[in-house]
Amino acid sequence: MAIEVFPTANDIGGSGTGRTATEENMVQTLDRFSSPSSILSGMVPSAGTGLAVDVTAGRCQIDGYLVRFTATEAVTVTASKTDYYLWLQLTGAGDSPPAVTGTTWVETADLTSPPANAALVAKFTSSGSAVTPVEDDERREGCGFITGTYTGAGSYLTVDLGQTPSRVVVSYDQRDTIAYSKVWQGNAAYPTYSSMDWEAQVEIVKDGFKVGGTSVPPSVGFNNSGTVYSYLAWF
Repeated sequence: MAIEVFPTANDIGGSGTGRTATEENMVQTLDRFSSPSSILSGMVPSAGTGLAVDVTAGRCQIDGYLVRFTATEAVTVTASKTDYYLWLQLTGAGDSPPAVTGTTWVETADLTSPPANAALVAKFTSSGSAVTPVEDDERREGCGFITGTYTGAGSYLTVDLGQTPSRVVVSYDQRDTIAYSKVWQGNAAYPTYSSMDWEAQVEIVKDGFKVGGTSVPPSVGFNNSGTVYSYLAWF
């Protein structure tokens, strides 16, 4: 078993032995108490051998608990399922968040009733003996917010953030206007616009966001060639 959870049911300083406190664990956990359950790094899913979904080493947070994969996990899934969702769930007594005693893998047929105390890891399709497509487009990723800049390209441009944001605002310092995305809460399809070019809108995509081309007037466009724009992205 290569999955670790911190803190455990035996609190540090309590009657049980608990986990040894380290600065790394304390800082990583405290920074994420107020965030939704989310994949923080790694944990990339792919088709494994037979009916296995392989999930690489990485970290996620679930209800304020830091969950760390120290090595690739081979998760056996149910045969003959189409577009099923694979979640990592904390187990233990009590309400959300629980007094954690371990983890388990949960499958759901859709995203309408997500399991409690869980983070979405992948979507998979399986035959009777193998896993075929494995995707991670719909899972919530990242924590907090980041700022940065990009240079307009004059045509559709995708800004790679490495993780998928839930909200993006773009501004141009020499103009008192902004463009913004719809809110994506994670664990769902991405919201889209019907006419992104003319409306000067921002679309959230896997690992970043996309801005439109140059059919918009320069006074409202946010992808004019050579122009530097600022963005603020929340996760």
